[in-house]
Amino acid sequence: MKIAMVMTAGESAAMGHWLATASLADAELERWIIDGEAEVAQQLLEALVAQWRQTPVDMLIFPAGMLGDELATRLAWRLQGGSVCQVLAVNAREGWVTKSHWGNALIATLEVAGWPLCLSLARQPGVNTSIDLPVEMTTRHIAPAALPDWLISVENVEHSGAHPLLEAKQVLVVGQGGEGVDADNITALAQRLSAEVGYSRARVMNGGYDVERLIGISGHLLAPELCIVAGASGAAALMAGVRDSRFIVAVNRDASAPVFTQADVGIVDDWPAVLEALAACADT
Repeated sequence: MKIAMVMTAGESAAMGHWLATASLADAELERWIIDGEAEVAQQLLEALVAQWRQTPVDMLIFPAGMLGDELATRLAWRLQGGSVCQVLAVNAREGWVTKSHWGNALIATLEVAGWPLCLSLARQPGVNTSIDLPVEMTTRHIAPAALPDWLISVENVEHSGAHPLLEAKQVLVVGQGGEGVDADNITALAQRLSAEVGYSRARVMNGGYDVERLIGISGHLLAPELCIVAGASGAAALMAGVRDSRFIVAVNRDASAPVFTQADVGIVDDWPAVLEALAACADT
């Protein structure tokens, strides 16, 4: 099987990290480098189609992100192949992929159909990605076309900077437990603990909490020095957002909660009382 890893030069390390954990040992790999910056997917589609016709491959893998999702979907349609977006793992030999499903609560295994198969990768925590792709990989270059005539303008939305959660060394992640504690109380506790606060999807969906502080597969993926997980059962979608923390403390009144199996230290108690005691110690 021949597989092309389609990427920009700046995405090589992240793609190399994914490739190091993938089951593609028997595949013949190529690297298709996008030279320059494409503002819209339309600038790359014709070049990708032309390259595939010249050097056909069985599978094309695109990096995580909106552009990768769009390219995988639209290229598969043009090549009359198959497409799956936000893939976690690939088994090329047996012909299946895995991806999150049901609001990231489950991992689905999908049998793939239609070739060539165009895949985009799921987002992964931005750590331990400094792995180079094999030097012996055949490299081909994809040159973006000019912007299409029908496109009047492209607006780039500039962000003021990284979210504080992504730079925090200490993070407090609060789950659905402890419903009587509101956002103001939680924020005050986090400040006394010198921590940034984040929330599980369940707590955010109940309302009154900042969706920009959602932790998990569909939110922030963190790697702080210390992470306190309070009032959360330990669902896979949430824990994927903190699994790269150096040290995890779990607080839950349910001694059988799965979160304890993923923590370095577990405390069985009501988390508001525990955090209040920790904050009192920090105050002194």
